[in-house]
Amino acid sequence: MQKFAVIEKSVGETPLEALEQFRLTARLASNVPLTYAGRLDPMASGKLAVLIGDECKKREAYDGLDKEYEFEVLLGMSSDTGDILGMAEIAPQRQRYTASLLRTAGRSIRGRHTLPYPAYSSKTVDGVPLFEHAKRGTLADIRVPLATMRTYRVSYDGVRVLTSAELLENVLERMLLLDSNDFRNDAICTRWSELLKGDSERYTVAKYSATVGSGTYIRALAPLIAKTLGTGGLAYSIHRSRIGKFIPLLPGIGVWRSTLR
Repeated sequence: MQKFAVIEKSVGETPLEALEQFRLTARLASNVPLTYAGRLDPMASGKLAVLIGDECKKREAYDGLDKEYEFEVLLGMSSDTGDILGMAEIAPQRQRYTASLLRTAGRSIRGRHTLPYPAYSSKTVDGVPLFEHAKRGTLADIRVPLATMRTYRVSYDGVRVLTSAELLENVLERMLLLDSNDFRNDAICTRWSELLKGDSERYTVAKYSATVGSGTYIRALAPLIAKTLGTGGLAYSIHRSRIGKFIPLLPGIGVWRSTLR
């Protein structure tokens, strides 16, 4: 039996949903153990490592692999999740972001950072995930742990500008992909609509690619890029393009085998 595979997770899909879809695609019996290594947020897409059978016992080794991402930073907006899946706030904006400024801002996140885990993450405190503490309003009662995040390489890959109407339409479309029972869909959509309907601003979206160490949250790094530019920011899109040394084998069904070493 194949020991592991790498599948493509879609935007809006949870890792567990992607896991079960893989079980169906690979025609694996329900009693075959499956787990994933290296969680991807619901709003992120890309490569997700799936361990099969006894390989599930080696999850830590897979979790520790470096990752490569392509991501976009929306400037002039922030949220309590660090991505669009959060309660948004408008931040002061610069009038113009040059390629030189955006390139320099990207380089500023290279190196090691010690940052609090995102409030809406699966990191547990007292046996309870942080996102549950956030939903219950008990974050102030606990000490949010710190995470060491490493960025080895960052490159600036271009920029685009969106009108407020385009931005709102895209955010609402992606929110519809989520299970409303698990997320604050109604409240979040209402908030984005309140901020952007009738707004005449144009919003800059800067694109980057990066190689990072295990345990690095792109939605924690995106605001750091924006801070360098004197504004707020959030991860507008995240795509994991590579895990360790994985290469494609069966792209037709989205199942991949690895040359891990």
